[in-house]
Amino acid sequence: MKLFKKLAVNFHSQVEAVANQFENKEALSSSYIREYERVVATAKVKLSRIEAEVVRLEKETDRLAAQTTLWKDRARRVHAADERQALECVRRMKRAQANHSAVLQELAEIRDLKRRMTHDVDQAEQKLTDLKRRHRALAGRQSCAEAMDGLPCAEKCLPEDLDALYTRWETEVTAHELHTRTLTPETDRLAAAFDREEEEEDLRLTLTEIITDPDETKE
Repeated sequence: MKLFKKLAVNFHSQVEAVANQFENKEALSSSYIREYERVVATAKVKLSRIEAEVVRLEKETDRLAAQTTLWKDRARRVHAADERQALECVRRMKRAQANHSAVLQELAEIRDLKRRMTHDVDQAEQKLTDLKRRHRALAGRQSCAEAMDGLPCAEKCLPEDLDALYTRWETEVTAHELHTRTLTPETDRLAAAFDREEEEEDLRLTLTEIITDPDETKE
């Protein structure tokens, strides 16, 4: 009798487990699809911000290139009348050139980030489409075994997607950090005096090159 009761309890537990799996599978799939839709939507918002940043940096590179040309022309125009003013023009030209190079580097990194994020978003959208198709195909099937064979597993897929999301986030933050670092102000007065003297000599040499460049003096 005890053996019969034990077998009956085990059979009842197995039937109940199968019934629970059948009842919960469609809900689990729907829940995962909703979560995946949210992840994809978040990634697309971030991608749109990256695209806007690319446009902004492209405009900034154009502006800095124009500034470089402007201060170079001004240095050439005033050097004969006012060397001090010409040197200041050269200083500003060099600053614009340095900023232009930095922005170009940042733009290259952001473009690469945009390329990778676009690829990730495209793949995620395709995966979401596939999940919805598989969900529809399996929703009407009655066999628990068939449903278990074909239904996507949220526990396996979601962590992989979250890892990709964190990787893109870390890449974006790292790219931003690389271009927002500032140097500690120099406090050594003697060194600062030499730096100013050496900078002015460098500016004079650059001014001389601008003035004597045959390509620049042609009308």
